[in-house]
Amino acid sequence: MKEPIYAAADIGATGIKLVAGAFTGERLLIKDTCFAENPPVMTDGGECADIDRMLAVIKSGLGRFGSSFRCISLGIDTYGNGYGVLDAQGKLIRQPHHYRDRRVDGIVEKVQEHYTDWQLYQLTGNFPVKTRGLFHLWQDVLEGSANIALGQCFLPLPNLLEYLLTGERGAERTIASVLYLLNQKGEDWNLPVFEKLGIPRRLFGPLSEAGSCRGKIGKSFAADPIAKTAVVSVVGHDTESALLAAPGLSGNQVFVSLGTSFIFGTRVTAPVINEDTYQSRFKNMRGAFGSYSLCKDFPGFWILERCLERWRKTVPDLSYEGVCQAAQEAGKSTVFIHVGDDRFRVSTPDVEQLIHDYCRQTNQNPVAGIGGISRCLFESYALYLRWNLERLEAITGTRYDELVAVGGGVRNHVLLQLFADVLGIPVIAGSPYASAAGNLLMQIYAAGEAGTPSQLNEIAANSWAPQIYEGRETAYWTERLEHLKQKGIFREEAPCGHT
Repeated sequence: MKEPIYAAADIGATGIKLVAGAFTGERLLIKDTCFAENPPVMTDGGECADIDRMLAVIKSGLGRFGSSFRCISLGIDTYGNGYGVLDAQGKLIRQPHHYRDRRVDGIVEKVQEHYTDWQLYQLTGNFPVKTRGLFHLWQDVLEGSANIALGQCFLPLPNLLEYLLTGERGAERTIASVLYLLNQKGEDWNLPVFEKLGIPRRLFGPLSEAGSCRGKIGKSFAADPIAKTAVVSVVGHDTESALLAAPGLSGNQVFVSLGTSFIFGTRVTAPVINEDTYQSRFKNMRGAFGSYSLCKDFPGFWILERCLERWRKTVPDLSYEGVCQAAQEAGKSTVFIHVGDDRFRVSTPDVEQLIHDYCRQTNQNPVAGIGGISRCLFESYALYLRWNLERLEAITGTRYDELVAVGGGVRNHVLLQLFADVLGIPVIAGSPYASAAGNLLMQIYAAGEAGTPSQLNEIAANSWAPQIYEGRETAYWTERLEHLKQKGIFREEAPCGHT
């Protein structure tokens, strides 16, 4: 008899992981993994998510797992943007726009006709960022898109994929939250905002909670044994899924999820919405089991990956490990890139040139070479994290003494050591499969093999031994940060005032 496993599809903005996990009763064991790239495609007049590719990768992964294991269920988590709209016949109207598509350039300025940034922040608990689902939906309105004219059902990306597998519809709460579509507490759709922006109310059905069975894979998608596999609606947002696999996050810890975007923050008991959080662009995300995260996201490995694409044109066999080694050998950089700058949030044909332009505009000598650019980026990520740690401590009145790192970026030992050095606190590196692990944990919960969040925390703690990085040379980085503050590079990021 084949060993039973749970299958997790963890769909990032640039890559897809399929992970098979077995539960022993005390811990999760990763039994098999497969990976695929997930680039956007140019179709339907713009840059779009490749839904067909995502489905093909899921089918291939389940087929692979099924040759050796018996799959109990499948869960899907995705990056925190993207959606599809169904028509009256239940057909997907168009391919989902990729969230970095340039169609939303200038959209936040246009929305000022209806709401100030501060008003939107109060209504949603989130600082307006053009790549979020709310603004793509409003761009659909402005364009007279068929999504608006013909749409009958809005589905966030993970729930769209669930629907295409099972035929069952639903919108899970955590992914709806990060799309900026819920009210301040994440309790319901933000219907007053939709009405003012002309987004039809009919698109939005009841919200669902993570941990429920969505349905079973239909034979129209795949033959047995894949067909009839249960699909569990897990925590749809990959970061919140990853935090499920970060055991026992306490009040004196901060977290960072390391992926295409970096998401930094802390757990809170309720949304925190005030002028300080607004000025520092912190947002409030709804998590599993009624939890909340006060956090902010900024471009992460998205920048490095775009550089890596260009470098491989001249160095085809350049590996990610090779980039990290080059950064280590380059030594300390004298250049700082403000990775939170909005120019780094959207697609561009030449990120390396964008970095050079930023250096010139900020009166810095342009950084060059694989080692020079990667080292500059790693230090910039760390310094920006330190700045935001200081802002978060001022906001919450809490002195944080540990940083918990999750996601694929925990394999980057150069970066994690820099985090410990620059922040001056220990960095606890969790599982590189954290989003998929949280996905698997929620399936265990749905199957009744764990009954409470505390039991899931215990399973996570039993499953992954953390690696700890201790800080060095913190005084140097403190002086470096003060120098950048004096130059005016670090400052409040939101426009002052509420108008």
